[in-house]
Amino acid sequence: MNDKNLSKAAHNLLIDCAGLTQSDSLLIVREQESLGWYKDDISEYILKSAKEIGINASLHEVGPPEISQSKDFFEKLNQFNCVIFFARLGDQNRFEEKGFTTKRVMSYVRDCNSLASIFGTLDYNLNILVKDEIDKLIQDSNKVKISCPLGTNLTGDIILDNSATKEVSVLRFPILVTKPVAARSFSGKVVLNNYLTSTGSRVYKPNFIKIKSEATILIENGKITDIQGNPEDVNNIYSHYNFVSQKFSIDKNAVHSWHPGIHPGTEDNNFYRHDPDKWSNTVFGQPKYLHFHTCGNYAPGEICWMIPNHTILIDAKPLWKNGKLMLKDFEQTKNLLKKYPSLRKVFGEN
Repeated sequence: MNDKNLSKAAHNLLIDCAGLTQSDSLLIVREQESLGWYKDDISEYILKSAKEIGINASLHEVGPPEISQSKDFFEKLNQFNCVIFFARLGDQNRFEEKGFTTKRVMSYVRDCNSLASIFGTLDYNLNILVKDEIDKLIQDSNKVKISCPLGTNLTGDIILDNSATKEVSVLRFPILVTKPVAARSFSGKVVLNNYLTSTGSRVYKPNFIKIKSEATILIENGKITDIQGNPEDVNNIYSHYNFVSQKFSIDKNAVHSWHPGIHPGTEDNNFYRHDPDKWSNTVFGQPKYLHFHTCGNYAPGEICWMIPNHTILIDAKPLWKNGKLMLKDFEQTKNLLKKYPSLRKVFGEN
């Protein structure tokens, strides 16, 4: 493991992302390593790095997200200048303020190997520049079309108030996706052949179902109007939506928003073979994937659709093509690649 890269990534997280300075107070919340999501090495390394900078840092360990935290725990969070989560708990209700007064950072980097890779070392400020330019390209367009090799075909207008679509209230490290794009003007069909998974917003079990064949979901103005396919799949999908919507008293037919991944350093994996929830909540930041927020008329909803190898046309020009982000084909993003060699290295010819 490259110590220089680890040091660079720690600075990237603590200074560039979290904005911490000497004498600030930091609480690092880590999830038990035995749960299989985060390794202890990353929380321990960031704790050590923070203390070396002069930050007053301490560590708090939590269990799985389904275990409710006490009122005292949330009051404790507000006693620090910043809280960094190496825990799924930090992703829950991430679009809501919920009375927090402290700065919160959700880390999608889960171990030191990943931290030392381009996933953790890509300059956070450049990461934001790329996201902002892509957001602007989408926001400034009129007509958007989403398609995929399975037959997804969805079109919609970028509504005037999409600029007001809610962003997450917690900082993310690294930046993995664009701002959510409101789906209430989108109509057509989405074809799925993998899984319905949780968005990670709230806890429920089962948090996924397998789609055994291809399922076609018809949408009109951001609402599910019909589901077609293998009768077993169709029945399972309807049952899953009924279960989740009734559990949280939410709109089961809502397709609230969507956004694609933008970070080429995101790990791909085969977790879906044994843990589809971990798979979708790991790979969603890859440019290869676009995901929808459904079941609940809010971001991020409760049920996620993962669309691989998508094409996104903005005013008939591909911003994504078969899962590849086409930065070089737009003047604004092409200029970023020209100006910053590190971005050219990460995004290559895309």
